Amino acid sequence: MKGQNFGICVLVLLLSLGAGVHAATLSATDLTLVTSGSSGSIDIMLDQASSGLAGYQLEVSMNPAGSAEFSSVNFPAAFSMNSASTLPASTVSIVAVDLTDQIKAGASSVKLATLNVQGLADGSSEVQIAITELTDDNGNPVSVTIQPGHVTVGSAIPTPTPTGEPTPAPTTPVPTPTLTSGPTPVPTTPIPTQTGEPTPTPTEEPTHIPTVEPEPLIAAFTAQPMTGTPPLTVNFTDHSTGTPKKWRWDFGDGTLSTVQNPTHVYGGIGRYTVTLEVISDNYSSVERKPEIIRVVGDYPTGPSGFVMVTSQPSGAEVHMGDLYLGTTPATLIVPAGSRSLTFQKEGYQKKTVNVTIRPNEMKLIPKVMLKPVS
Repeated sequence: MKGQNFGICVLVLLLSLGAGVHAATLSATDLTLVTSGSSGSIDIMLDQASSGLAGYQLEVSMNPAGSAEFSSVNFPAAFSMNSASTLPASTVSIVAVDLTDQIKAGASSVKLATLNVQGLADGSSEVQIAITELTDDNGNPVSVTIQPGHVTVGSAIPTPTPTGEPTPAPTTPVPTPTLTSGPTPVPTTPIPTQTGEPTPTPTEEPTHIPTVEPEPLIAAFTAQPMTGTPPLTVNFTDHSTGTPKKWRWDFGDGTLSTVQNPTHVYGGIGRYTVTLEVISDNYSSVERKPEIIRVVGDYPTGPSGFVMVTSQPSGAEVHMGDLYLGTTPATLIVPAGSRSLTFQKEGYQKKTVNVTIRPNEMKLIPKVMLKPVS
């Protein structure tokens, strides 16, 4: 009898512990666009991060495609290392890392990204989320349930159906005018008597106001330094003419920025093409400088992709065989195929991570945990 009671107590205890554990929810908010051509935004949210959040790689898509598309992505300040696939498109891959550990254990209502949406045609789509990586601060995958969102455009928006008979609008009777007989008086106009010659009215000369042509919008920038060893910190300065209101930088390593004069750290060896697009109210202009940044050293040739890497602690060298690729945190150029990347730092044990990457693909390896040498 005692054994039976003990078993029941253990079962009750396990059930009570399980009742307190809730899987996190990864969701997309809903959006309604009144007409095609209008725009709005949806948020990708994680309702809780019980062990913090190191980074993520997600694919977000419209299903079915056609009624709306993603036009751009904004990342919260916590995810200072980020990347997004080419837009506009009906599917976008977003990658981000919390380098400064701003998403602490126990955080709730964590915004991962804001996706700006452009309506294309009347209809509705489900916003679906697929997870490639979602990693906590301990380097473990985060278990979540996914809740899709919905985007509705134009006539797909339901309109309320009126019930009952419509109430007629009140009418006001129009009075009928009463006519009276009798002669109609004819107005008389006095004829003025002129004396002398009429005085001419002076005419004013039109005032000429010179027109000032607006300065044309032309994108231009400089970078310093342009060559060095990794990690190479480069300061970019905007020299665009006209009145740009938005800036979009592509640093050539899969990372982007919307700051006017950004600073970027290149952790991987390679040659990087930098592009700046400036946007005003009515115009845009682009300057592209091929291979302006050269992080010197032996670097891979042939088809390659990008691997965004971080480690705990940071400052670990990343090697592919005998080839040094860069120092964490960094976005590395890695030859396409199945590769083994070794992370090493003085005072810590080496750790090898296997990755398979396709040409021009972006992959995330978040927070590789290095153990101290005992």
